[in-house]
Amino acid sequence: MMVIVRHLHFLKSVFLQSITAFGGPQAHIAMMMKTFVHERPYVTKEELLEYNGFCQLLPGASSTQTITLIGYKRGGVWLAVLTLIIWILPACILMGAFSFLIEYIDKRDLEHIFKFIPPMAVGFLVYAAVVSFGISIKNTITWLIMLISAGATYILFKQPWIFPLLIVLGGVSTNLSKKRIPQIEEKPRKIKWWNIWLFAIIFILAGFLSSTAKKK
Repeated sequence: MMVIVRHLHFLKSVFLQSITAFGGPQAHIAMMMKTFVHERPYVTKEELLEYNGFCQLLPGASSTQTITLIGYKRGGVWLAVLTLIIWILPACILMGAFSFLIEYIDKRDLEHIFKFIPPMAVGFLVYAAVVSFGISIKNTITWLIMLISAGATYILFKQPWIFPLLIVLGGVSTNLSKKRIPQIEEKPRKIKWWNIWLFAIIFILAGFLSSTAKKK
């Protein structure tokens, strides 16, 4: 209870983010930057970009992982769990409700009510690109990566190999200089196994409930 009261404003921000977030992780990062960095400095922009970059390496929903990590940074495991629940609950309720309306929408030919979704997605992505531009593009190598990536994806957008290739080449090119990677020796930290077990329990429980719901 004390966790909820202490971090009530943060959880409120997470809830507002959950009901307004749209456009996928590329757009979510800009919205998180606005909500959790500029409006309320829960994290710095550097921390948010590091969290997002780390979560891009993990399987699963990177936006969910990023916002959960912000909650963990602010209040530990239990705030992270509350953050996760508040973040996914509105989407689960809406998707569950729409699942019962699919047959009705098909019969009534109401597909036109979703015609505004593609332009909205484009708008969110453009906003995210503009916000991320000032943070990520700082020197010659990042300019080159941006221009080459934009040109390559425009020409070879339909080729599935272009995206992993650009990611690998971008990582290699930014790590050629040792000055860009400061060698800071840190002592190994003790692994908190309970956090891993908690994640495994939630993951297995979610899979079991999902499988049970399909059977019914």
